[in-house]
Amino acid sequence: MLRSLILASPLLLLTMPAAAKDLRGRYAVGFNNQFGHVSAISGRYAFPTNSPALNIQVEGNFGLATSPLEDGRVFSGGRVLYGTIAEDNMNLFVAGGAGVMMEVGIGRVRVQPGMGVDFFLFGLENLGLTLEWGMNLDLADGASASTTATMAAGAHYWF
Repeated sequence: MLRSLILASPLLLLTMPAAAKDLRGRYAVGFNNQFGHVSAISGRYAFPTNSPALNIQVEGNFGLATSPLEDGRVFSGGRVLYGTIAEDNMNLFVAGGAGVMMEVGIGRVRVQPGMGVDFFLFGLENLGLTLEWGMNLDLADGASASTTATMAAGAHYWF
């Protein structure tokens, strides 16, 4: 046991200090399948603020289904993300967005309140891995509405 600790002790010198991820004034490109239930290209911009813990972002998404089983689904929309907790290499956020989904020639508006977390792994400080969960409120023609609970993932590279 003591021998293992002695051998592992040089690894402590290689560790880096963890800090909240400061994304102010930066933009990101990646993918996301949370909002429209199709894999979508996603772009984000983090507004410059006075505090590194205050993280406000806007996100645009565009995706289309390429599988013949998904009936030609197309989605386009945008969201606002507000960082609520900035931890070591992790940001927890709440989000709200709206978009338009076309499926088999039928269009509907999707409104989505949600919540998510961006993880930044050590050594890959510019790559954010995202887990999100929320609720979809779909408004179709007429007075119909539907809700679904969702959970999905994504990734963004920050420049």
